[in-house]
Amino acid sequence: MHILFDLRTYKRLPISAEVYIADMMDAFVPALQEDDRVTILLGAATLLPWEPIEHPAVSYLIAQEIPGSLRANTEIVSIIKQMNPDIWWTADITLAPPKMKAHAPKIVYAVEDFRVLEGFSNDGFWKRYLTKRKICQNLLKAEAIICPLKAIATRLISVIGLAARHKTFIIENGIHPIFRPHSPDEVLQIRRKHLIPQRYVLTTCTSATAEYLTPVFEAIGASEEISSITCVVLGDAALPYTLRQVIRDCHLEGMIRFLNMAKLEPYEVAALYGGASILFEPSQDIAYLPSVLRALASGVPVICAASAANENIYGNAVLRVHPTDAREWIRALTALTLSSTLRDRQVANGHAQVSALTSTAMAKHSFAFARLLSAVPAATIRKNSLDAHHD
Repeated sequence: MHILFDLRTYKRLPISAEVYIADMMDAFVPALQEDDRVTILLGAATLLPWEPIEHPAVSYLIAQEIPGSLRANTEIVSIIKQMNPDIWWTADITLAPPKMKAHAPKIVYAVEDFRVLEGFSNDGFWKRYLTKRKICQNLLKAEAIICPLKAIATRLISVIGLAARHKTFIIENGIHPIFRPHSPDEVLQIRRKHLIPQRYVLTTCTSATAEYLTPVFEAIGASEEISSITCVVLGDAALPYTLRQVIRDCHLEGMIRFLNMAKLEPYEVAALYGGASILFEPSQDIAYLPSVLRALASGVPVICAASAANENIYGNAVLRVHPTDAREWIRALTALTLSSTLRDRQVANGHAQVSALTSTAMAKHSFAFARLLSAVPAATIRKNSLDAHHD
């Protein structure tokens, strides 16, 4: 089996998709079998967040053209004709599959985040409509669509249509082993580098979803038990400006520390998770949230916005609150701060929930699925799709 992983648009993807790619790359080697072969296609300016994989079955190619152009399609068609891969695999649902009749590989999309389909954009109506239509067409051309959660798969099918049901499969995402409980000494160096005090809570957000942080900030500002705590926000460069007014309204000047995820090394991110007292996840999206699983693996209790999507994957490992009710956030925050029994129970529940979710297991499952997909006709694969297991 030969897979062509198309990563030309890496670093233009949502954080959840980037996390999926990075974890898959690091878990490649244990998942490879004797006849497997992998080619990783990168853009000319792509910077790898992981060490290049040194393995005889793994190779790299650099594409020169900008994805989406006619010249880019000609370039990738030429690459596919020369290499003849069995599968073309990407985590970018906006990236159209190569237009070719002969030598066409089977197309796989790994859908980690599809907010562009839900209208999370400042573009005008017609641009959003055309983007959504293009993405739906891309996904319908695929041989298979991989989702980490059943909630994402179900929503995807409702947006695209029933034609997607027979193409959609669930492969749970794993957690990179770098996310684990950290000792205070391990965290100290990173805290000093980024000027973070010993006691802090953590949350993740982007400028596109900044509104979700408002009730969290209101809770922190109104909670007397944690009046001196610092909230570290991992996000993008534009996030501080987006939230400036909210911070003033909640009287949190000096209590919020913004860090740009794009500027952090993976070991720094892992240490920040491991040193946090609590993780807040206010996102209301039906999407894979790597921050929650990372925190649970790091031994950190989690408070998250309640939704049907996160109930079946996180179980009782997290405290769920109403997304926009600051009073519920305050009660959960106070309970975890004052009750060591509750905190210990949540940490133990979190460890039990994620103990089997490793990036190596995810990669092995993905490669096993790819081998099956490349070896048998599509109709045989679809007998085992979401349609056959839609409980």
